Amino acid sequence: MKNKYLILLVSLIVSVQSFAQTATCDGSLPFEEKDGILTIEMESGILPSGSDWKTGSEDDPNLSGATINYIYWDGAQSFSSLTGTSITYNIKINNPGTYRLAWRGRIGAGDSGGEHNDAWLKIEADDFYATSQNSSTATPALEPKPDCTSNPDRDCPEGSSTNGFFKAFMNRHPINKPVEERWGFVTNTNDGNSFRFIWATFDTPGNYSIIVDARSSFFFMDKMVLRRTSVSDSVAFNLNNPESTCYDASLSLSNLNKDELKIHPNPTNGKIEIRNIPDNANLIISNIFGATVKKVKNKKSTEIIDISNLKAGVYFISNMERKNYFFKKIIKI
Repeated sequence: MKNKYLILLVSLIVSVQSFAQTATCDGSLPFEEKDGILTIEMESGILPSGSDWKTGSEDDPNLSGATINYIYWDGAQSFSSLTGTSITYNIKINNPGTYRLAWRGRIGAGDSGGEHNDAWLKIEADDFYATSQNSSTATPALEPKPDCTSNPDRDCPEGSSTNGFFKAFMNRHPINKPVEERWGFVTNTNDGNSFRFIWATFDTPGNYSIIVDARSSFFFMDKMVLRRTSVSDSVAFNLNNPESTCYDASLSLSNLNKDELKIHPNPTNGKIEIRNIPDNANLIISNIFGATVKKVKNKKSTEIIDISNLKAGVYFISNMERKNYFFKKIIKI
C-alpha cells in the first residue's frame, strides 16, 4: 500500500511540474524543445507594430480539413540589408546537440520559382552553418558573413549574407507545380549551388533564439521546425505535429523555493526597481523587435534602472546566463 501511495505522489509531482512550466504562448516566452523536436507556427511570434508584416490563411492542400495560417512581408523588398523589423522567436533547448532548421513556405506572388521566395534567417546558437548534404558534419560548410571571412574551415555563401544572417530561400514553382506540391519544408542558402541543410549547434541546455527578417515580399511562411540529428525529417516535418508549448521559468516547480524576481512599478514612466536578481547578472532590455536598447552589469540582488529615455511601449528584460534565466515584460508609459 505504501508503494502505491508513493507512486501516486511521484506522479502528482511530475504532473504539477509539467503543468506549472507550461504557459500560454504570447510571443515572448520561449518555445520548448521536447524529444529533439521544436515546432513553431510563424504567426506565433510578435510581429513588429506598424511594420509591413502581415498574416494570411488558406486551406491546407496537404492536410484534409486543416487551415494554414502564415505570415508574409507586404513592403519593399530588401535584398542586400536587413529591414530592421525582425521577428524574434525565443526557444528553450533541453537536449543539447546539433539541429536542422527548415521552414514550410510557398511563393505567394509571381510566376517564377526564383522570386518572392526568401527571408533573412539567423539562429543565436553556439554554431550556425549550412551544408549541401544531409549531414551536420559534411564538408564543405558555409557560415554567414562576416564570421566566414575569419574561419578557415568555412566558406562564405554565394549571394547575399549580412550581420550573421543567411539568405534562406525555397524554389518550388508557384504555378507549374500541382497545388499540393507548392507548400514544402524547403530552406536553402547559397546562390547557384543550393546548400539545402541549415544547422544550429546548442552546446548546453538553455535559452536561445531564432530571428527572421524580411527579404522578399509575398513569401508565405507557415511554420518552422528544429529537429535534432537523432530525429528523422519524416518524424519532425509531420504536419500533424502540434506546435511546441511555451515555457515560463517563473512557474517552474524548481523555482518555488527561490525568491521570485519582482519588478516595480510596472507599468512605469521612468525608473524600475528589480528585486531578487541572480548574482552577477548581465541584464538586457530589448524592444519588441528583439533589438537591445540597454545593458546593465549587475552585482546586487536589487537594482534600480532608469528607462525614462525609452519611448512608450512594451519591452522585455532578461539576463544572458543560461542558468537562472529569466524573461520579463516591462511596459513603459
